[in-house]
Amino acid sequence: MKNVILFLGFVLYATLIFFINDYILLWMVLLMNIFTMIIVKVKFSEVIENIIKIVPFILVTVIINCILANYEYAFLIAIKLVLVCQITFLYAKTTTVRGIANTIKMLCTPLKLVKVNLDEIELLVCISLSMLPILKEEYRQLKEACWAKGMDLTIKNMKIILTKLMLSIMKRVNEIEESIIEKGYGET
Repeated sequence: MKNVILFLGFVLYATLIFFINDYILLWMVLLMNIFTMIIVKVKFSEVIENIIKIVPFILVTVIINCILANYEYAFLIAIKLVLVCQITFLYAKTTTVRGIANTIKMLCTPLKLVKVNLDEIELLVCISLSMLPILKEEYRQLKEACWAKGMDLTIKNMKIILTKLMLSIMKRVNEIEESIIEKGYGET
């Protein structure tokens, strides 16, 4: 139950950040985020490194908002995105894949009324979240292989990379399926 409350609190907190339009309140949110970092003992350098990774996304968002709205609004959105990404990183850093899967299972409890197997939902979430780092690594390896062969990363060549990535995904899915079957999951 603690994980469900923590998850719902995180979602509510992250959502409410987008409704704040006062810079003073945003500074207070930043201080709360920093205080949370200190409590959960996450290194400041890790958070900065994570924020640097999302800078291209934030810049594209700022540019679009500058074109469609104005500079002040674009800057406000950028601050909000940084704050939400920061708290999301903290949540992800302090919660395990199994914990997130269990939380989703508990949130889906009302689905028992329509005879949905919650253990299958938990397993699917667990497998999905566990696959993300694997897919990221596969994509990085494919990119490096293309660079080693002298291929530029153009739209034309992305077709080759994505095809190989999809084949790799299918191979991994088959391995997981075989593993689940061998362990007797789903047998009655």
